[in-house]
Amino acid sequence: MSRTGDATAWRVGVDNGGTFTDLVAVGPRGDVRLRKVPSTPFRPADATFAALELSGVEPGPGIDSFILGTTIATNVLIQRRGAPVVLLTTAGFEDVLYIQRIDRSGLYDLQWVKAEPYVPRNMVVGVAERVLSDGSVRKPLTAEEAGRVVERVRELTVGEEKPAVAVSLLFSYVNDSHEQALAEALTAALPDLPVSISSEVAPVWREYERTNTTVMDAYVKPIVSDFTSSLAQECTSRSMLGWNGLLRSNGGQVSLRDAAERPVEIVLSGLAAGMIAGAHFAQAVKTDKAVTLDMGGTSADVGVITDGELQFSGLFEVEFGLPLALPILDVTTIGAGGGSVASVDSGGLLKVGPESAGAVPGPACYGLGGRAPTVTDANLLMGRLNPDYFLNGEMRLDARRAERSIQPLARALGLDVADAAEAVVSVSIENMAGAIRLVTVDRGLDYREFDLVAYGGAGPLHGAEIALRMGMRRVVVPPNPGLVSAYGTLIASQRVDRRVTLVRRLDHIESEDIPVELARLANETAKELGVQLRRVDSEVGVTTFVACRYLGQNYEQEIRTEFGHVDRSFELAVAIPPDAADFVARLADRYHETHKAAYGYDMRDQPIQSIYLGATALSPSPKMSIRPYSGEGSTHSPSVRSVLASAGEWVDALVVRRDCLARGETINGPAVIEEADSTTWVPPGFSAEVHESQCLTIEPTKRQGR
Repeated sequence: MSRTGDATAWRVGVDNGGTFTDLVAVGPRGDVRLRKVPSTPFRPADATFAALELSGVEPGPGIDSFILGTTIATNVLIQRRGAPVVLLTTAGFEDVLYIQRIDRSGLYDLQWVKAEPYVPRNMVVGVAERVLSDGSVRKPLTAEEAGRVVERVRELTVGEEKPAVAVSLLFSYVNDSHEQALAEALTAALPDLPVSISSEVAPVWREYERTNTTVMDAYVKPIVSDFTSSLAQECTSRSMLGWNGLLRSNGGQVSLRDAAERPVEIVLSGLAAGMIAGAHFAQAVKTDKAVTLDMGGTSADVGVITDGELQFSGLFEVEFGLPLALPILDVTTIGAGGGSVASVDSGGLLKVGPESAGAVPGPACYGLGGRAPTVTDANLLMGRLNPDYFLNGEMRLDARRAERSIQPLARALGLDVADAAEAVVSVSIENMAGAIRLVTVDRGLDYREFDLVAYGGAGPLHGAEIALRMGMRRVVVPPNPGLVSAYGTLIASQRVDRRVTLVRRLDHIESEDIPVELARLANETAKELGVQLRRVDSEVGVTTFVACRYLGQNYEQEIRTEFGHVDRSFELAVAIPPDAADFVARLADRYHETHKAAYGYDMRDQPIQSIYLGATALSPSPKMSIRPYSGEGSTHSPSVRSVLASAGEWVDALVVRRDCLARGETINGPAVIEEADSTTWVPPGFSAEVHESQCLTIEPTKRQGR
């Protein structure tokens, strides 16, 4: 879909995925241009600029901003094709990466093997130095030892293609002098060798998590650096001299220049974009409690919005046992997408996913050689997909191939083909319902109080039935749901998150320095963002938190600490004299409340311990209007199609094009609402209304009892 508008001041957002690259361009009057092209994994910039050229937006000074959400760092880690890394660590701790943690992915799986670290054991160098937990130096790092380490690194990297070094010394998050000295020595002797140090990448306690995060940063740094350099060159060659950036895992934009400094921060760039847009559209329909569901071809990503805000996590595992210790958007991913493969297991039970047919060969109905039955094949046979209007008609779906793929499954289940297809969709829906339970109930939340924001190419097909099965309030389907992630890159704020370790007992006098340290951290975080701002006069806000636990617990919870200690006039942060004692008392009280909300109880007689402090500096993206559909002037007429609503129940469903719908218009189910990048299914007993934001809100026509 394309709207013609003023060709100046366009803002362009791109979601560069492993299979497709999506582009959303928004003009100065809210006009929208969209493109979806195949990705080019070995040269991601090629697909990015191909999409731009096909969009009709002229490259040049008329593009105000160009923001990319990318899976390049994610794919490097998953496919293990990163840089050869040398790890420098305190002598005696060379095996931290290999010991890992005691937890297992399957308690009774005797065949399970721990994930291999990203650094081979023979590439680990022990450094003769020692810093103690209070920051004092027990064994200094001598110039001779630093020279020996540099020479050892030189030996290990000779002949390696684009190597990198990770430095993670004991207690460097308290005293980083030894790490800084090693980094300076390495840079002086080997200037072309990228160096990542833990005191900058992840200055937090827990030796294994900190070391693994630093290694990941070094592992992806050369590839991300090449990627950002190629993007910058392409932008310059096209006279795109506005704000050019990437999306970080924390949901914040960062300039291309700064992204390569800490590339591990863009590992979840693509996932973050979708969640940001999901939160935006939840806010657009005035809901402060929502679950976001981004269902694409391979996976479904689920997140939670409470009090109108996305939730964050301080730990993410790329693979089980390989943690990333950085502030990231809290998202759960399962193998439930349109390409998820259905099969019957050895016990005769139907299983859907996590295996996926991918884009090539893809579902059988794509006609690209795929034969395995998938969720997309099932939806086609149920009449919910239009074979002539998939991807705006650019790809025709073959129902006969889909039927042939489902037939063996139907025989194994003792069902006809249509009912087998409905069973595949039903199991897929239950898989996603399970993921929603995981991100809500496990966090002390009642999903029945939440809306479901469904997007991605396949999310709107299943959203209403997921909400019905779980008793959720309503479903929200954003405009152009298949390209929501690309839109999310445009509306993301600029953001910097920082954490520092500060272990204090709140019932001891030592805790009085917590607000002072928070103020210092908030100032430093805001200053770092200030250097990166797209406009020097941009508004900046700072928020802080303290991660606490009961003494003796293994893990902590983050407590927001905006007890007035952040000065919103943007003199950043100030300490709270003379009220430090009151600050700590209120912090302790809030921790008791948070623990009870999450676990159902508190322990007010137990001492509380702070573990680390955090600060977030945020500069909102410039406001932008969007007009994705006109709701008038289309010549497409509604039609009726037979659709399988549930096992054995075929219904005549109204079929309409979404760009024909005007604000305030209501469509009663059963109905299929089609658009170029996705399809929305409105089951019998539901109605869809076009909200003033042009989101669809889908609710039962009569509220079901709970």
